[in-house]
Amino acid sequence: MVKEQIKDIRATLPAHVTLVCVSKYQPIEAIREAYEAGERHFGESRVQELQKKVPALPNDIRWHFIGHLQTNKVRDLLRLRPYLIQSVDSERLLKAINDEAAKQGIVQDVLLELHVAKEETKSGLDRTNIGLILDNAAAYMHSVRIVGLMTMATNTDDETEIRRCFNEAKEALGTLKTQNPPILSMGMSDDYPIAIECGSTMVRIGSKIFGERMYPPTPVLPKAVFFDQDGVLFNSMPYHAKSWVLAMNEYGFPFTERQVYRNEGRTGSSVIREAGGDDEACEKIYAAKSKYFNQLTGGQLPELISGIQDILAFLRANNIQCWVVTGSGQRSLLDSLTSTFPNVFTGIISAFDVTQGKPNPEPYLKAWERSGFAKNECWVVENAPLGIRAGKAAELFTIAVNTGPLDDADLWAEKADRVFPSMKHLLEWLQQLKKL
Repeated sequence: MVKEQIKDIRATLPAHVTLVCVSKYQPIEAIREAYEAGERHFGESRVQELQKKVPALPNDIRWHFIGHLQTNKVRDLLRLRPYLIQSVDSERLLKAINDEAAKQGIVQDVLLELHVAKEETKSGLDRTNIGLILDNAAAYMHSVRIVGLMTMATNTDDETEIRRCFNEAKEALGTLKTQNPPILSMGMSDDYPIAIECGSTMVRIGSKIFGERMYPPTPVLPKAVFFDQDGVLFNSMPYHAKSWVLAMNEYGFPFTERQVYRNEGRTGSSVIREAGGDDEACEKIYAAKSKYFNQLTGGQLPELISGIQDILAFLRANNIQCWVVTGSGQRSLLDSLTSTFPNVFTGIISAFDVTQGKPNPEPYLKAWERSGFAKNECWVVENAPLGIRAGKAAELFTIAVNTGPLDDADLWAEKADRVFPSMKHLLEWLQQLKKL
């Protein structure tokens, strides 16, 4: 179906018009079918969705970001190296892109989004502001390249109004002085023929190619949340990483801190066996690891992850059970849970309660069984790839909060349902869900 739709659309496009297949909320299989039909330009509107798709699809795809972009998402988006950001709707956002691009050592191509529609809810710059923004960008923003304009017409069946919108954008394009002919991105599934007549050089077409979008269901607040311990409750992973490296190297097993983070969530014995150790090695190395951990922490508890107390307070205020599900057998940490978080956790599942640790789903399945709730009433909060894999294998809604050195792509690759850069961002999302 996708290939046939593309063939029909291609027959209506002049050679100078670029087709951007709007793939937001579409499955990877559909995008791959369009790719096999020869398409290389795809448009996405959410950074989190793009983070899932980029590593799963061919690397010669030219990704266009076409949705509203928050400044706190700029860093994550630029790490994905988008071909074009089409939705720059403020000078503040343009500066944020410029500053982050400079840090990453790249020059990012962008389009300024122009507001020409009658709906005030549509984003975009007023035409009178474009000249000043262009002057400011030329003066002090050297890591962005403004290569054209993007716009959306009024949502109406009135062709006269649609043409007015597109012609206004065409006129505004004359204010741009670019090295190559400027891009004018306008026209979608319902109005792209009119847009081309009015001078569009790039059209964004989704439903006419892929059919109706499959929007993900909005989750509702759960009845129980299962928290990992290290890296979610306590900022203990830096100490674990150093102590694991010291202990493994002491007994002749080369090991790096990155390996520790990649193995986070496993029981200690499974980590050692994975590296080639036997039963005797497991006992000796884990004892050494615990010794080094206590030395590094000075026998004190690691500090709490920033914002975790606010998350727990929100959940308890909404009568949501909180559980700990950890692969840790570090008794000093386990014993501290009730003293650090008095009357917070309904139950604790640790290495002493399971025969198979993460990424096996047993720890989370055991917590779910003991909670007495349905699976769709329970969530997982993790920070590690193997923990995410365990939560998803247990068929639970799994949230990742990236509190360590791994890339967000490592967490998305395990099919996390949501990825947040901090507990603060998770809390804001929870508060929004409560209002729905």
